[in-house]
Amino acid sequence: MKEGHGVTFVTGVFLLYLFIMSYQYKNELLFFCSKCQNKSMDELEQITCTIPHTVKHYKSGEHIAYQGDKVNHLLMLTRGRVKTEIVSSSGMTLPVDEIGAPYPLAAAFLFAENNRFPVDVIALQECDVMFIPKETIEAKMRECPQYMRGFMAFNANRMQYISERLKIFAQKGIKGKIVYYILSREHDGEFELGRSIASLAEYFGVERPSLSRAMSEMVKEGIITLHAGKGQILDFKALEKLL
Repeated sequence: MKEGHGVTFVTGVFLLYLFIMSYQYKNELLFFCSKCQNKSMDELEQITCTIPHTVKHYKSGEHIAYQGDKVNHLLMLTRGRVKTEIVSSSGMTLPVDEIGAPYPLAAAFLFAENNRFPVDVIALQECDVMFIPKETIEAKMRECPQYMRGFMAFNANRMQYISERLKIFAQKGIKGKIVYYILSREHDGEFELGRSIASLAEYFGVERPSLSRAMSEMVKEGIITLHAGKGQILDFKALEKLL
C-alpha cells in the first residue's frame, strides 16, 4: 500500500469510528430531552444535535469521583455500573446507591453554589463516563426548552428519591425501615420488594443476615407473608406499631 493511500485509509477508519461513536452516545447525549426520550434509534439518527463532550474509561474498583470534588461537568455514565458512598470524617463508609448506565452522576449539583460531589463514585465494573462541560449544558437549555424541562424533572425526581432514603434512615431499627419501605410500596394490602435481600440490605445500610432475620420474624409473627420478593400485609396494626 502506498504511503498516501495508507494515510487516507487510516483517516477514513478514524472518521468512521467518530461517526459510529456519535450514534453510540446519541441516546445518552439527549438523555434529558423530553421530546427525544421516546424516539427509536432510527429516529435519533436523523437528529442533527451536537453536544461537545469527552469520554473516559474506568476499570472496576476505580474512583470516578471523590466526595468533595468540584462538579464542573455533567458526568453521564454511558456503560457499566457504579456505587456511591458517603465517607464520614471518622472514616466510616455508608453505602448510598448502585447506579447502572445510562445515568447522570451528581446532575443536581452542577449548578449548585457549593457544586461538589456529595459522595464517592466507584466503578463496580468497567465503565465509560461522558464528560459534558457545564457551559454546554447551559447552551443546550437555552436552545431546547424540552432539554431544560427534562433536566429539571430529572433532578426533582432524584431529590424525591433521596428524600425517601433519608426517611428510611430516620426509622428506628431494621424492622422500622422494613415497614416504612413496605408501606411505601403497598397496594391493596400487597407489596413487591423490587430488590434482592442483598440489595435491600445495602439500600437500608444494614447487614444482610440482620435484615433476613428481621423479615423472617415478621413472617413468623403473622404480620406479613413473603415469597420470591412479593408479599401481603396480614396485620396492619401490628405492622404500624413497628414504626
